[in-house]
Amino acid sequence: MQGKNYLNGNRSMKVFITNLGRYNEGYLVGKWVKLPVDDETLDKVLEEIGINEQYEEYFITDYENEFVAIGDVISEYSSVAALNKLAERLEVLSDADADKLGAVLEYEACRSVAEVIDLLDELDEFDLLPDVTDDEGLGYYYVEEYGSIDIPEHLKNYFDYETFGRDVRLENSCLFTSYGFLLDNR
Repeated sequence: MQGKNYLNGNRSMKVFITNLGRYNEGYLVGKWVKLPVDDETLDKVLEEIGINEQYEEYFITDYENEFVAIGDVISEYSSVAALNKLAERLEVLSDADADKLGAVLEYEACRSVAEVIDLLDELDEFDLLPDVTDDEGLGYYYVEEYGSIDIPEHLKNYFDYETFGRDVRLENSCLFTSYGFLLDNR
């Protein structure tokens, strides 16, 4: 099953690294790099685009990212080392955790790659209920699946799952996301 959080069944990331000095002189000298990449390969790419004593700086001119939820944090100022670390982490993420990360990113306002990496370290502090999309479903989950209260069988048809679910939502740090219901347990 493909997760909601990435396209074409993968979580690949590519960046176009550009020589800043040559760019300021009017030349686009750069190269696409698929992340994650080892240090030796990255050093070779930097050498190929002319990063040396004369031209020491580079930046990201473009990127391709199959992991939908993190597109907003990648910019020309992003650290290639941080993007590489993020790509390594995304590569080993399960589909369920990828969807959970997508939900958490809807909940948390991240402005940098480093903040996304920090959230990956805290991912176990969140619960995602992908099949719960409204207050009634949340109430039903808490009663029937979680067992938070015991309702006698003959009264279940009269129980207001929607109102109970709304109360659960309002009493906890949580919200509905496009991935399902997210509960923040921090």
